[in-house]
Amino acid sequence: MKKANGAQWWSEEKGFYMILMLCLLAIAVAAYVLFATPSSTEQQDPLDGYLYEADESVTASDAIDRVPAMDTTPEKTEEETEEEVSEEEASEETISAEEEVEAAAALTFTPPMTGEVSRAFSGDTLAYDETTGDWRTHEAADYAGKQGDAVCAIAAGTVVEIGDDAIYGKYVVLSHAQDMTSRYAGLDDISVSEGDNVSGGSQIAVLGEPMPLEQEQGVHLHLAVTKEGEATDPEELY
Repeated sequence: MKKANGAQWWSEEKGFYMILMLCLLAIAVAAYVLFATPSSTEQQDPLDGYLYEADESVTASDAIDRVPAMDTTPEKTEEETEEEVSEEEASEETISAEEEVEAAAALTFTPPMTGEVSRAFSGDTLAYDETTGDWRTHEAADYAGKQGDAVCAIAAGTVVEIGDDAIYGKYVVLSHAQDMTSRYAGLDDISVSEGDNVSGGSQIAVLGEPMPLEQEQGVHLHLAVTKEGEATDPEELY
């Protein structure tokens, strides 16, 4: 029993010395860190060595040179942007108008066929109509011919309408520069389609049955021309 108590005492004493040694070791390490590492009360400039050395002289121009260049162009206001767009649109409209004037100046007219005028343009003057049996204006020029005679465009233009009705029979309408249109009635074998561009003097059809409204005049071409919506005498164009 005495031997057992002695072993317990030795174990407790041994543990005590080990803990003591660990504490002394920790104190020694802390003392080494505290006294062996040099301390300095001087604060290092966080910019030291980043932009320039501490002993390097810096001028105002040097500092400016190191700053990235900035875009100093003032931003345009919404009104200025709209004005620029308006100016561009006006310029485009001017160019378009000039092109239209040039096209109009280049527009030339030729007779639609070789036949003679069988009934002239009357304008506001009333003329007797054999088919209707009354007096009325004749806002076109009629050209006598026979079935199969070629009918040509009086000027360069675009085919805007092709039809067949109880007044004109088979007909073609062309749109020209100078805000002009030409209608050809009493046709057959129409050789163009809507949307086609045609040149002056090019064939668009041949003469067919006379237009119903002028049936009593026999086979002929009924040519009606308008300029800016007003009826115009075709014979005055060529």
